[in-house]
Amino acid sequence: MTALFVLLTLTLAAAADDLSALQDEAASANPSLAAQEALVRELANRAAVSGAWMDPVLAVEYSNAPIDTFGLASHPMSGLQLKLQQSLAPPGWSGRKRAIGERMSDAAGHGRAEIELQLRAAVARAWWNLVQTRLLEEVTRAHIARTEELQAAVTSRYEVGAAGQSAVLRLEVLRGRLTDELLEFEAMDRSLSAALDGALSREGPTTWETPDTVEPIAPPEASAWPVEAIERPGLAVIDAKEAAEAAGAAAAKLDALPDPSVWIGYRVRLTETETDPGTDFVSAGIGVPLPVGSGRRAHGERDARLEAASRMRSERARMVDEITAGYRATQARWSRAHHKAITYAETLVPAATNALAATQTDFAVDRAGFAELFEAEVTLLDLERARIRASVETHLQHADATALLGVSPTGGQ
Repeated sequence: MTALFVLLTLTLAAAADDLSALQDEAASANPSLAAQEALVRELANRAAVSGAWMDPVLAVEYSNAPIDTFGLASHPMSGLQLKLQQSLAPPGWSGRKRAIGERMSDAAGHGRAEIELQLRAAVARAWWNLVQTRLLEEVTRAHIARTEELQAAVTSRYEVGAAGQSAVLRLEVLRGRLTDELLEFEAMDRSLSAALDGALSREGPTTWETPDTVEPIAPPEASAWPVEAIERPGLAVIDAKEAAEAAGAAAAKLDALPDPSVWIGYRVRLTETETDPGTDFVSAGIGVPLPVGSGRRAHGERDARLEAASRMRSERARMVDEITAGYRATQARWSRAHHKAITYAETLVPAATNALAATQTDFAVDRAGFAELFEAEVTLLDLERARIRASVETHLQHADATALLGVSPTGGQ
């Protein structure tokens, strides 16, 4: 028994390693993740320049030339005017503008982590469904072989008048139904294999190697998961967006302030007379816009940003409620599937196996009828299938819980 347990443990460890490798491959090859990574870089580049001031303006003016000569030396007011002008942003404006872009870049980065988390969960679900399909197919083939043995035995008794024709026909129907179910399993195998090929960006078809047996994963004891222990990237996306909206509100508050413009001018004069030596002129000035419309727009933008931040907080609370409720439901299904798998594996399937063997023995000596034999066979088939489904269900619920929490609740794969 110890050797069998060690063998099962090694088999499961190999299967888990294979699944982990498949998830890593999907994460490295998936186009959606590559696109999200490009978005992160795009937003980071935009953030780096989002707080830049407006360019200075250099102006050259051919100023006050007489209309009759169009020359600059024929009138004392004529000259070549050079002007350099710069609009000034309020202190802190650049940093707050950059903060908006940086927080949006952060949100995109957490969004990439969320996409990867759900991708890994999708690969795990497809993998374990494929494992379940193949185990059910294997059990079905074994029962087809057993049904054929029973059919041969019942046919022999029918030929000597010791069994009715209905017994032969019922076994024929059972064998036909099970044989048809094999086609369903084969189709599902191809479908799930194609899903894995798609998730891993493989051309396919790939021949997947799955374990021959699966042990159930025990669920965590606690039926609830602490909110502070949730590591869901989707929550980090909302937090980053809320921070971006808060930074936007702070920047909008500064946008309500007028942006002054300063300039300096130099006037080259070409006129030179007895009374006017043609000295060049220098000018400097400052201009402040009157925030008649821009102030209202800035206040409206600030209020809108604050409402958006409030909406993000509400969205976060909703998502936390959804995660905690979803985990409780997942944990309940997980616990039931684990208890069922253990009960069936340790008690019901062995008992049904013994019952079928005893019924076959009794049937051979006319101490049991065909109805009892048929029922024992179908019962064992149903129990073995239920055990497989329950065992795989624990792995599926583990994948669902990990996708909800952002971290494995058992600390493993």
